Amino acid sequence: VGSSRGGLVSRAQAHRRGDGLSSVMAAGCPRDRGIDSELPSSIGLVGVGTIGSAVIHGLCSPGQGAPARIPRVVISPRGAQKAAALKAALPDHVTIAGSNQEVVDSVDCVIVSVLVKQADEVLKSLKFREGQKVLSLMAGVMPSKLQELAAPVTDCASAIPLPAVAKRQGTSLLTPSKPWAKAIFDVCGGCVAVDDDAKFKRMMCVTGLMGDFYKRQLTVQGWLASHGVPEAAASAWTGATFATFAVDSAQAEADTFHKLVEEQTPGGLNEMVWRSQDEDKSYQSLLYQLDAVHHRIVKGADDPDLPSLAPAAKRARL
Repeated sequence: VGSSRGGLVSRAQAHRRGDGLSSVMAAGCPRDRGIDSELPSSIGLVGVGTIGSAVIHGLCSPGQGAPARIPRVVISPRGAQKAAALKAALPDHVTIAGSNQEVVDSVDCVIVSVLVKQADEVLKSLKFREGQKVLSLMAGVMPSKLQELAAPVTDCASAIPLPAVAKRQGTSLLTPSKPWAKAIFDVCGGCVAVDDDAKFKRMMCVTGLMGDFYKRQLTVQGWLASHGVPEAAASAWTGATFATFAVDSAQAEADTFHKLVEEQTPGGLNEMVWRSQDEDKSYQSLLYQLDAVHHRIVKGADDPDLPSLAPAAKRARL
Protein backbone atom coordinates (compact mmCIF):
# COMPACT_ATOMS: atom_id res chain seq x y z
CA VAL A 1 0.00 0.00 0.00
CA GLY A 2 2.76 2.44 1.02
CA SER A 3 4.77 2.08 -2.16
CA SER A 4 1.77 2.66 -4.39
CA ARG A 5 1.06 6.01 -2.73
CA GLY A 6 4.33 7.67 -3.50
CA GLY A 7 6.92 5.18 -4.56
CA LEU A 8 10.17 4.48 -2.76
CA VAL A 9 13.07 6.72 -3.60
CA SER A 10 16.69 5.74 -3.17
CA ARG A 11 18.49 7.76 -0.52
CA ALA A 12 21.07 8.71 -3.09
CA GLN A 13 18.53 9.82 -5.66
CA ALA A 14 18.22 13.61 -5.46
CA HIS A 15 15.05 15.25 -6.68
CA ARG A 16 15.60 18.79 -7.90
CA ARG A 17 12.31 20.63 -7.92
CA GLY A 18 11.04 24.01 -8.88
CA ASP A 19 10.66 25.11 -5.26
CA GLY A 20 14.40 24.97 -4.63
CA LEU A 21 14.24 21.84 -2.49
CA SER A 22 16.13 18.65 -3.09
CA SER A 23 15.65 15.46 -1.17
CA VAL A 24 17.78 12.43 -0.54
CA MET A 25 15.69 10.07 1.51
CA ALA A 26 14.16 6.67 2.08
CA ALA A 27 15.43 4.71 5.02
CA GLY A 28 15.88 1.07 4.12
CA CYS A 29 16.58 1.63 0.42
CA PRO A 30 19.94 0.61 -1.05
CA ARG A 31 22.49 3.41 -0.94
CA ASP A 32 24.34 4.53 -4.06
CA ARG A 33 27.97 3.76 -3.31
CA GLY A 34 29.01 6.49 -5.75
CA ILE A 35 28.06 9.00 -3.08
CA ASP A 36 30.92 7.70 -0.92
CA SER A 37 33.43 9.43 -3.20
CA GLU A 38 32.16 12.79 -1.87
CA LEU A 39 32.54 11.75 1.78
CA PRO A 40 35.38 13.63 3.53
CA SER A 41 38.25 11.30 4.40
CA SER A 42 38.83 12.95 7.77
CA ILE A 43 36.18 14.52 9.99
CA GLY A 44 36.54 16.41 13.26
CA LEU A 45 33.85 16.90 15.88
CA VAL A 46 33.95 19.96 18.11
CA GLY A 47 31.28 19.47 20.76
CA VAL A 48 30.68 15.82 21.66
CA GLY A 49 27.01 15.97 22.61
CA THR A 50 24.05 13.77 21.79
CA ILE A 51 23.56 14.92 18.19
CA GLY A 52 27.23 15.15 17.24
CA SER A 53 27.84 11.69 18.69
CA ALA A 54 24.84 10.33 16.80
CA VAL A 55 26.25 11.57 13.48
CA ILE A 56 29.62 9.92 14.18
CA HIS A 57 27.90 6.66 15.11
CA GLY A 58 25.96 6.78 11.85
CA LEU A 59 29.11 7.42 9.84
CA CYS A 60 31.43 4.93 11.48
CA SER A 61 29.43 2.01 12.85
CA PRO A 62 29.91 -1.30 11.03
CA GLY A 63 27.08 -3.16 9.39
CA GLN A 64 24.45 -2.46 6.75
CA GLY A 65 24.79 0.96 5.14
CA ALA A 66 28.36 1.58 6.27
CA PRO A 67 30.42 3.51 3.70
CA ALA A 68 33.05 1.60 1.75
CA ARG A 69 35.61 4.02 3.19
CA ILE A 70 34.86 4.98 6.80
CA PRO A 71 36.33 8.40 7.55
CA ARG A 72 39.00 8.99 10.17
CA VAL A 73 37.37 10.91 13.04
CA VAL A 74 39.01 13.21 15.58
CA ILE A 75 36.87 14.50 18.46
CA SER A 76 37.31 17.22 21.05
CA PRO A 77 38.18 16.30 24.65
CA ARG A 78 35.57 18.55 26.25
CA GLY A 79 32.72 16.50 27.63
CA ALA A 80 35.22 13.85 28.63
CA GLN A 81 32.63 11.20 29.51
CA LYS A 82 30.83 11.39 26.18
CA ALA A 83 34.12 11.58 24.27
CA ALA A 84 35.38 8.46 26.05
CA ALA A 85 32.11 6.64 25.34
CA LEU A 86 32.31 7.50 21.64
CA LYS A 87 35.93 6.35 21.48
CA ALA A 88 35.06 3.11 23.29
CA ALA A 89 32.20 2.41 20.88
CA LEU A 90 34.27 3.08 17.75
CA PRO A 91 37.90 2.43 18.75
CA ASP A 92 39.14 1.76 15.22
CA HIS A 93 37.89 5.05 13.81
CA VAL A 94 37.78 7.67 16.59
CA THR A 95 40.67 9.55 18.19
CA ILE A 96 40.31 12.02 21.07
CA ALA A 97 42.35 15.17 20.48
CA GLY A 98 44.08 17.18 23.18
CA SER A 99 42.17 20.37 22.33
CA ASN A 100 39.60 21.82 19.97
CA GLN A 101 42.40 23.39 17.94
CA GLU A 102 44.03 19.99 17.52
CA VAL A 103 40.74 18.73 16.10
CA VAL A 104 40.71 21.52 13.50
CA ASP A 105 44.39 21.00 12.64
CA SER A 106 43.92 17.26 12.11
CA VAL A 107 41.05 17.07 9.62
CA ASP A 108 39.65 18.32 6.32
CA CYS A 109 36.05 18.65 7.53
CA VAL A 110 35.02 20.06 10.92
CA ILE A 111 31.58 19.42 12.40
CA VAL A 112 30.68 21.98 15.06
CA SER A 113 28.03 20.84 17.54
CA VAL A 114 28.37 23.07 20.59
CA LEU A 115 25.52 24.96 22.25
CA VAL A 116 24.29 27.87 20.14
CA LYS A 117 25.22 30.34 22.89
CA GLN A 118 28.80 29.03 22.76
CA ALA A 119 29.17 29.26 18.97
CA ASP A 120 30.82 32.69 18.77
CA GLU A 121 33.24 32.04 21.62
CA VAL A 122 34.27 28.57 20.46
CA LEU A 123 34.64 29.34 16.74
CA LYS A 124 36.47 32.65 17.26
CA SER A 125 39.02 30.83 19.41
CA LEU A 126 39.94 28.45 16.59
CA LYS A 127 42.19 28.94 13.58
CA PHE A 128 40.84 27.33 10.43
CA ARG A 129 42.67 27.01 7.12
CA GLU A 130 41.67 27.60 3.52
CA GLY A 131 40.19 24.58 1.80
CA GLN A 132 38.58 23.13 4.91
CA LYS A 133 34.88 22.31 5.13
CA VAL A 134 32.80 23.31 8.16
CA LEU A 135 29.39 21.87 9.04
CA SER A 136 27.21 23.36 11.77
CA LEU A 137 24.78 21.21 13.73
CA MET A 138 23.78 24.25 15.80
CA ALA A 139 20.17 25.33 15.33
CA GLY A 140 20.01 28.77 13.76
CA VAL A 141 23.71 29.14 12.96
CA MET A 142 23.45 29.59 9.22
CA PRO A 143 26.23 29.12 6.63
CA SER A 144 26.82 32.87 6.23
CA LYS A 145 27.42 33.25 9.98
CA LEU A 146 29.52 30.11 10.00
CA GLN A 147 31.68 31.44 7.19
CA GLU A 148 32.21 34.67 9.12
CA LEU A 149 33.24 32.85 12.30
CA ALA A 150 35.40 30.22 10.57
CA ALA A 151 37.26 32.48 8.11
CA PRO A 152 39.11 31.88 5.83
CA VAL A 153 36.87 28.85 5.25
CA THR A 154 34.28 29.41 2.52
CA ASP A 155 32.85 25.89 2.14
CA CYS A 156 30.21 25.87 4.90
CA ALA A 157 26.86 24.15 5.49
CA SER A 158 24.30 23.89 8.27
CA ALA A 159 22.23 20.85 9.16
CA ILE A 160 19.60 19.66 11.61
CA PRO A 161 19.95 15.92 12.24
CA LEU A 162 17.91 14.00 14.80
CA PRO A 163 19.11 11.18 17.10
CA ALA A 164 17.97 8.39 14.73
CA VAL A 165 20.94 9.19 12.45
CA ALA A 166 22.98 7.05 14.86
CA LYS A 167 21.08 4.04 13.48
CA ARG A 168 21.24 5.33 9.88
CA GLN A 169 17.48 5.84 9.99
CA GLY A 170 17.18 9.59 10.36
CA THR A 171 16.48 12.13 7.64
CA SER A 172 18.32 15.42 8.23
CA LEU A 173 17.66 18.97 7.04
CA LEU A 174 20.56 20.60 5.18
CA THR A 175 21.50 23.95 3.66
CA PRO A 176 22.95 24.52 1.15
CA SER A 177 23.03 21.39 -0.98
CA LYS A 178 26.77 20.64 -0.73
CA PRO A 179 27.82 17.24 -2.17
CA TRP A 180 30.18 16.48 0.74
CA ALA A 181 27.53 17.35 3.34
CA LYS A 182 24.87 15.35 1.50
CA ALA A 183 27.30 12.40 1.46
CA ILE A 184 27.62 12.57 5.26
CA PHE A 185 23.87 12.48 5.78
CA ASP A 186 23.29 9.96 3.01
CA VAL A 187 25.23 7.48 5.14
CA CYS A 188 23.18 8.48 8.19
CA GLY A 189 19.79 7.93 6.57
CA GLY A 190 19.30 10.68 4.00
CA CYS A 191 18.55 14.39 3.90
CA VAL A 192 16.30 17.09 2.58
CA ALA A 193 18.37 19.99 1.26
CA VAL A 194 17.24 23.56 0.65
CA ASP A 195 19.29 26.45 -0.75
CA ASP A 196 17.45 29.19 1.09
CA ASP A 197 17.90 30.34 4.70
CA ALA A 198 14.28 31.37 5.18
CA LYS A 199 12.93 28.01 4.00
CA PHE A 200 15.51 26.20 6.12
CA LYS A 201 14.42 28.05 9.27
CA ARG A 202 10.77 27.42 8.48
CA MET A 203 11.39 23.69 7.93
CA MET A 204 13.45 23.52 11.13
CA CYS A 205 10.25 24.13 13.07
CA VAL A 206 9.02 20.62 12.30
CA THR A 207 11.85 19.15 14.41
CA GLY A 208 10.33 20.92 17.41
CA LEU A 209 7.50 18.37 17.30
CA MET A 210 9.72 15.48 18.43
CA GLY A 211 8.95 15.97 22.12
CA ASP A 212 5.24 16.28 21.34
CA PHE A 213 5.41 13.03 19.35
CA TYR A 214 6.89 11.19 22.34
CA LYS A 215 4.55 12.90 24.81
CA ARG A 216 1.58 11.65 22.80
CA GLN A 217 2.95 8.11 22.95
CA LEU A 218 3.57 8.46 26.67
CA THR A 219 -0.01 9.64 27.13
CA VAL A 220 -1.35 6.65 25.19
CA GLN A 221 0.86 4.25 27.14
CA GLY A 222 -0.38 5.76 30.40
CA TRP A 223 -4.01 5.48 29.30
CA LEU A 224 -3.58 1.80 28.45
CA ALA A 225 -1.74 1.09 31.71
CA SER A 226 -4.41 2.90 33.74
CA HIS A 227 -6.95 0.46 32.30
CA GLY A 228 -5.04 -2.68 33.23
CA VAL A 229 -2.69 -3.23 30.30
CA PRO A 230 0.83 -4.10 31.56
CA GLU A 231 3.20 -1.16 31.01
CA ALA A 232 5.62 -3.22 28.92
CA ALA A 233 2.86 -4.36 26.58
CA ALA A 234 1.38 -0.86 26.49
CA SER A 235 4.71 0.71 25.50
CA ALA A 236 5.54 -1.99 22.94
CA TRP A 237 2.15 -1.71 21.24
CA THR A 238 2.09 2.09 21.31
CA GLY A 239 5.58 2.48 19.85
CA ALA A 240 5.01 -0.15 17.17
CA THR A 241 1.63 1.31 16.20
CA PHE A 242 2.97 4.85 15.77
CA ALA A 243 5.85 3.45 13.71
CA THR A 244 3.35 1.58 11.55
CA PHE A 245 1.37 4.78 10.95
CA ALA A 246 4.55 6.47 9.70
CA VAL A 247 5.30 3.82 7.07
CA ASP A 248 2.67 5.15 4.66
CA SER A 249 3.78 8.78 5.00
CA ALA A 250 7.57 8.47 5.21
CA GLN A 251 7.96 9.03 1.45
CA ALA A 252 5.36 11.76 1.20
CA GLU A 253 4.58 13.66 -1.99
CA ALA A 254 2.62 16.90 -2.15
CA ASP A 255 -0.80 15.25 -1.77
CA THR A 256 0.14 12.24 0.41
CA PHE A 257 -1.16 13.57 3.73
CA HIS A 258 -4.40 14.81 2.18
CA LYS A 259 -5.03 11.39 0.66
CA LEU A 260 -4.23 9.58 3.91
CA VAL A 261 -6.69 11.71 5.87
CA GLU A 262 -9.37 11.42 3.22
CA GLU A 263 -9.12 7.63 3.02
CA GLN A 264 -10.11 7.16 6.67
CA THR A 265 -13.43 5.28 6.72
CA PRO A 266 -16.38 7.71 6.88
CA GLY A 267 -17.97 7.34 10.29
CA GLY A 268 -15.13 5.09 11.46
CA LEU A 269 -12.97 5.39 14.54
CA ASN A 270 -10.06 7.12 12.80
CA GLU A 271 -12.29 9.78 11.26
CA MET A 272 -14.07 10.23 14.60
CA VAL A 273 -10.78 10.99 16.36
CA TRP A 274 -9.36 13.47 13.87
CA ARG A 275 -12.68 15.29 13.46
CA SER A 276 -13.08 15.56 17.24
CA GLN A 277 -9.50 16.84 17.55
CA ASP A 278 -10.25 19.35 14.82
CA GLU A 279 -13.40 20.57 16.53
CA ASP A 280 -11.44 20.87 19.77
CA LYS A 281 -8.96 23.17 17.97
CA SER A 282 -6.07 20.74 18.53
CA TYR A 283 -4.68 21.31 15.05
CA GLN A 284 -5.09 25.07 15.36
CA SER A 285 -3.07 24.83 18.57
CA LEU A 286 -0.41 22.92 16.61
CA LEU A 287 -0.21 25.77 14.09
CA TYR A 288 0.19 28.29 16.92
CA GLN A 289 3.03 26.23 18.34
CA LEU A 290 4.79 26.05 14.98
CA ASP A 291 4.47 29.84 14.72
CA ALA A 292 5.95 30.16 18.20
CA VAL A 293 8.87 27.88 17.35
CA HIS A 294 9.56 29.85 14.17
CA HIS A 295 9.48 33.12 16.10
CA ARG A 296 12.03 31.77 18.56
CA ILE A 297 14.30 30.50 15.78
CA VAL A 298 14.19 33.78 13.87
CA LYS A 299 14.18 36.21 16.79
CA GLY A 300 16.22 34.19 19.26
CA ALA A 301 13.64 34.54 22.03
CA ASP A 302 10.01 33.98 22.93
CA ASP A 303 7.58 36.87 22.56
CA PRO A 304 5.11 36.56 25.47
CA ASP A 305 3.24 39.70 24.39
CA LEU A 306 2.27 38.40 20.97
CA PRO A 307 -1.20 36.81 21.37
CA SER A 308 -1.08 34.85 18.13
CA LEU A 309 1.92 32.90 19.42
CA ALA A 310 0.57 32.24 22.91
CA PRO A 311 -0.69 28.84 24.10
CA ALA A 312 -4.44 28.26 23.84
CA ALA A 313 -5.03 28.71 27.58
CA LYS A 314 -3.34 32.10 27.54
CA ARG A 315 -5.15 33.24 24.39
CA ALA A 316 -8.48 32.44 26.11
CA ARG A 317 -7.65 34.96 28.83
CA LEU A 318 -6.80 37.79 26.39
